[in-house]
Amino acid sequence: MGIILSEAKDIEKLALFLEEMNNNSETHIGYCGKLKSEIYHTLVHHFSDLDISKYFTVAYENDEIIGAIGFDIDVENQSAEVWGPFIRNKSQYSGLADALWDKVIALSNNKIHEFSFFINKENTFAQQFAIKKKAVYKGNHLVLKAVHSHLGNVDLHQIKPFNTKYRDSFTTLHETAFPNTYYTASEIIQRLSEYNQLLVMTDKDEMIIGYVYVEAKPEHKEGTIEYIAVSSEHQKQGIGTKLIQAALAHLFSFSEMEEIILSVAKDNDKAIHLYKASGFHEMHELIYYLHS
Repeated sequence: MGIILSEAKDIEKLALFLEEMNNNSETHIGYCGKLKSEIYHTLVHHFSDLDISKYFTVAYENDEIIGAIGFDIDVENQSAEVWGPFIRNKSQYSGLADALWDKVIALSNNKIHEFSFFINKENTFAQQFAIKKKAVYKGNHLVLKAVHSHLGNVDLHQIKPFNTKYRDSFTTLHETAFPNTYYTASEIIQRLSEYNQLLVMTDKDEMIIGYVYVEAKPEHKEGTIEYIAVSSEHQKQGIGTKLIQAALAHLFSFSEMEEIILSVAKDNDKAIHLYKASGFHEMHELIYYLHS
């Protein structure tokens, strides 16, 4: 029996294959995760705006998965994050990757204007594939990780939860630091909950001099540091480090959370230094390509 391309027959089996591929730096792709349980949950509950049969194509040989590619599609923005191509046998890469791509493009039957690739720098086959598809290099990103067991004691005595009396100074700092961003100051305040926290530091006049906004999803073992900012006149005083550590202390207060992973542009030396000083360490480096 030859190679058969089809939709995923068994999501659990696909998740196991992706776990295998993504734990090898030479076949690793960003977005996907490294644990079967995490990948499975994402595929079933959070992946793409379309049905799985329309966004993932799998290559089978003797009923075993030997390759796969998926599009995490945002229909409204007509864009997709590319999971793959994942090919087990390097000698089959070029032809099988092209076949998988053509198949999933046909299956999705959707006008996607933009494809994003985040590829491990050691995954040369996928890089060559992206370039072949006319994707343009957009920069390198470092993936950083903080682990609960490495956090240690955190000094929280200067850290406060957000209070409405800080609304004006928070709004001013947020709009200055992030003038064109996805959450306005008002939207952040509206999103606050047991899980989503806005932690601040203030001066003697109760004006915010720095803040960090974090979102926790313990049921999915996910936590993100969405924003951090320190006013220009209070930088280089260790405030950013204290805020990041406070953010980690909040996220790790949920027993489900064991590690926090984030991505930062490799040329953002200031942010990288801050995160590493706060307890993060480098996992791997990704190369970002964009096809539009």
